[in-house]
Amino acid sequence: MIRHAFSGGMKGGMGFLLVGVLVGLGVLGLREGLPAALTPSPAHAAALPREPFIAFVGPLPFARGLLTMEVLRAEGVALFSGWVPLRLAAMGRPLDGVIVDGEALRWMRPEDQKWLQARFREGVVIVVLGVDQDEVVPVLGLKRLRDPKEGVIPMGPLEYTLVYSQVLGEPEDQARLGDWLGRLIEQGDSYTSGIRRPLFASFRKAIGRLDSEQEVRLLFRRLHTTIDGAYDLRAQFEEARRRWEGSPGVGGKP
Repeated sequence: MIRHAFSGGMKGGMGFLLVGVLVGLGVLGLREGLPAALTPSPAHAAALPREPFIAFVGPLPFARGLLTMEVLRAEGVALFSGWVPLRLAAMGRPLDGVIVDGEALRWMRPEDQKWLQARFREGVVIVVLGVDQDEVVPVLGLKRLRDPKEGVIPMGPLEYTLVYSQVLGEPEDQARLGDWLGRLIEQGDSYTSGIRRPLFASFRKAIGRLDSEQEVRLLFRRLHTTIDGAYDLRAQFEEARRRWEGSPGVGGKP
């Protein structure tokens, strides 16, 4: 992982009303494409949950290589056959990882893509199965993923791309970063001057296969390690921010 550190009870009627709203949102999404802003995800907690929320979206029943529905269930992955059900589920619990089968990209509407990009910016780990990494780039709103030193070898249906990126800091400092990820991938350096408050940024990309049990185990090891790292980064940022705000002469301290 590449890591950069710059400096009362509800009334029964209300309950039925809430259920009705969620059902209405689902019908709207199935028919017209549910606006991304209507399905926000809660903020991540400071501590890693005992069971991270990892979801799969794709055709059900499912099998790609040796990655099957049974394997996904055994790993505690929640299964969804469409984008709208996944988005509605993520309104009640923050996602930590999303495994996207390549077939689900064909069903993706513009609002689904906006939603996934928002989760990616929040530090949700994304794994896309069965498509070339260059096809993942526009899905996540990036300019490129392939390192200039990599050979341009098309990826096949039994391969996957894991991508994670997270930036933590004040909005104006984040804005100064600009396309830091593009610079990091293309030049190997994302240094940005003029940032004085705590700002943490992290990125990871991994490519693998699904044609052996060992490779499938490696996928989940990479996924969980990256999720752990995302929570570690959030904890480090909060500690750095507390120290900065408590330092003399900054954060409003005399």
